[in-house]
Amino acid sequence: MNREKENKIYIVGTGPGDPDLLTVKAKRLIEEADIILYDCLPAQYVLQTAKQGAEVLFVNKHPEEDEPKVDIMSVARDYWVAGKTVVRLKAGDALMFNGGDVDARRLREWGIPFEIIPGITAACAASNIFAIPTTEIRKSDAILHLIAFEITDNYAHLRDAARLFKHGDTIALYMAYDNLETIFRVFREEGVSDDMPVAIASMVSLKNEAVAYTTMDKALETISARELLSPFVFFIGKHVEVI
Repeated sequence: MNREKENKIYIVGTGPGDPDLLTVKAKRLIEEADIILYDCLPAQYVLQTAKQGAEVLFVNKHPEEDEPKVDIMSVARDYWVAGKTVVRLKAGDALMFNGGDVDARRLREWGIPFEIIPGITAACAASNIFAIPTTEIRKSDAILHLIAFEITDNYAHLRDAARLFKHGDTIALYMAYDNLETIFRVFREEGVSDDMPVAIASMVSLKNEAVAYTTMDKALETISARELLSPFVFFIGKHVEVI
């Protein structure tokens, strides 16, 4: 077997979940894979495209205390050594908040050829699916994608981000629901008005997808009233509106 040509490990971005939003190359690689590895539940939605007989293995990133922790990239390496075509799935885009860089560095250290296949990030998918404007020609030319699951810098990056609003820029928040009240408090302290428009995209591209338009002071109330489901992407900015 020509390993340089045939036997790579493929790190595949699966997009937001809907298999129809896979790139053509991602779909083809999933269809051709001998072994498909994944550790993020959103990736499970694209598994219907796997070929019959392919081995599909879910590796739990957060096992119970009495369960051994499995290193998914070591598993991928073992299958590669055995000559298998290995696809390692990542939700969204592998290099957008998903650790694809960590995986790629390890493969490079091991001398294993790899290829990263782009995926559609949740915010990009949501802004198109729900027609959410995020920039405005000749008025605003930037959108900031910001992860807000863990805040460890005393909100310094949030304060810096809030200053972008004065330029008309939009912020897309990922994994922010648990910290949303605090995030908005920090924005207010930086002079952002309570009536700043917010679009809440829920379950992007999946069966129960929904969008709600509100303002910063009513976002949490809107989520409750509309019974919106996680995961969310929050778009905040003066150009965010219903088209």
